[in-house]
Amino acid sequence: MNLYDGLGIPAVCDVTWSVHRIHQLLLHRDLTPDVRFGDGETLLVRSALPPYLTGRHITEFEVEGEIRVVEVTRGGRSLLPLHGTLATPDDIVTFAVAATSLRRLRGFLDKELGT
Repeated sequence: MNLYDGLGIPAVCDVTWSVHRIHQLLLHRDLTPDVRFGDGETLLVRSALPPYLTGRHITEFEVEGEIRVVEVTRGGRSLLPLHGTLATPDDIVTFAVAATSLRRLRGFLDKELGT
């Protein structure tokens, strides 16, 4: 299974895994890493920001040593966020995240879903 994931090939193993994956896709934000560094300890993931984060400082989304915002795509243009950059509707944010903190990031982004 890990070999397929590493190559970006979707694979279905068994019923339990399939049900769990479908549940994730329906109820949780998909945070599939775009890039993995080292042995997968650090990930680069992109996600559209949920509306409840509009108007907040981008730096509020960071957790020292775990989650860092490295880029924002706004209106089709990329920018490196400054300390005072505010989130706007339809922002797509690139996070550098420790693999062990991916669940924490997902929970933060899914907060409005109540999951």
